[in-house]
Amino acid sequence: MTWSLSGSIEAVLFSMQQPCLRYLVLFALGLGALPGCARPGQGDLVPVEGSLLVEGRPAANAQLAFHPLNQMGSGTVIPVGTTAVDGHFRLMTYGAGDGAPVGGYVVTIVWPDSLGDECADPAGHDRLQGRYADRSTSPLRAVIQRGSNGLILHATAGQGSWSLPRMRDVGEKP
Repeated sequence: MTWSLSGSIEAVLFSMQQPCLRYLVLFALGLGALPGCARPGQGDLVPVEGSLLVEGRPAANAQLAFHPLNQMGSGTVIPVGTTAVDGHFRLMTYGAGDGAPVGGYVVTIVWPDSLGDECADPAGHDRLQGRYADRSTSPLRAVIQRGSNGLILHATAGQGSWSLPRMRDVGEKP
């Protein structure tokens, strides 16, 4: 039997002398066509990192979610991230730091205060008072493009933001 890269699969299959081998090759080709464990669009992620600044200061331990502008439903993926002490975040969709799909997003933020009860709803202890917690009212938008993405998100605390960290608590002098 002669194998050729330019020959068709049918020619290879029908040139095989042993029927068992022919069925084995057909079975293997059929397995390759079945869906695997990969999630839809998982290969279409791009790296996304950035910083969250509230009133010009880094916001530590804020929870961010990126809601796609053009789709919502049961199959929609929502990339998420949590800010570090310096306000830096890296988005994940399926696993730590894997990025996000390309597209436009509404960004939601909940920045829990340290006084919050771990069992309570984090939105009830939001330093931003829910201003950015709902995708239908959050004014923050982001566009993720092919290649690396570095975002700087600016948020304001608004009126009566008593729960913002004091300068002495974040190591700054007035």
